[in-house]
Amino acid sequence: MTAARYTIIDLGSNSFHMLTVSKQGNGFNVVSKHKQKVRLAAGLNGDKQLDQTTMQRGWACLENFRLLLDQIQPVTVLITATAALRIAVNNKAFIEVAENILGHPINLISGIQEAKTIFKGVSYTEQTDKRLLVIDIGGASTELVLGQGNQVHVANSMNIGCVTWLNHYFADQQLSEYNFNNAINAARQVISTVKPQYSEHDWELTLGASGTIQAVNEVNQAQQLSDSLSFELLQQIKQQCIACKTMEQLNIVGLEDSRVPVFASGLAILIALFESLNIQHMQLSNGALREGLISMMFNGQSEFN
Repeated sequence: MTAARYTIIDLGSNSFHMLTVSKQGNGFNVVSKHKQKVRLAAGLNGDKQLDQTTMQRGWACLENFRLLLDQIQPVTVLITATAALRIAVNNKAFIEVAENILGHPINLISGIQEAKTIFKGVSYTEQTDKRLLVIDIGGASTELVLGQGNQVHVANSMNIGCVTWLNHYFADQQLSEYNFNNAINAARQVISTVKPQYSEHDWELTLGASGTIQAVNEVNQAQQLSDSLSFELLQQIKQQCIACKTMEQLNIVGLEDSRVPVFASGLAILIALFESLNIQHMQLSNGALREGLISMMFNGQSEFN
């Protein structure tokens, strides 16, 4: 008899993900996973309208997800939409068609709900009692969460993302010191609005739960630059980017081609976070939003905190 299957779909600002799992002990077994770079956030114009081309790209991806859903036949499906669709003033137009395609409701979650769900995912996979600072840099938002065990102490979602920062600070495709400095300084300004909330706390471990942090980790592993994800490492990688001069020529050992367009902008945000919060070292987390959604499904939860 086939084990019951649970599917989560995450309509992110950079990529759409579909993950199907089955229960296994206190964890889960991955049945299948699919990802497509839709880059919804790149389709937001100055009036925060999602353009038609980007919406069509998103719907085409969801048509493929629907075919997979029909094959997999999960017992539960949980779908979330995050920052790009929170920002888009015409999000209802996109979501209405998307729900018709998928045949399931879409939860447009708030930034704080997203942050708390990310923390749930980290807590679920890491199984640690340490006081944690969790960072997730997405396409159009960055979540910053402090907590311990199942308790969230501080949660914020900031309008900083690797896709939106690409459009604002690297639109000319130049990997210059000037562009990096502008991107870092702009991110620091946004972080400064929430920084006092974190200064009141101390934490034992900083965990990164995003594509940017995973990409930095992969570059470090390939080049063996540092024992950990440190501020010095980020500066080294930044200099490698600047040496490449343009986005088209960005070719760093360990960096996947699919990550190239948003790597510099994500790196700038990560540098700003290290500087602003005086982070010395960071580890890559195995969990994030998707794992948080899985833990919710396993516990029979469909409501977001």
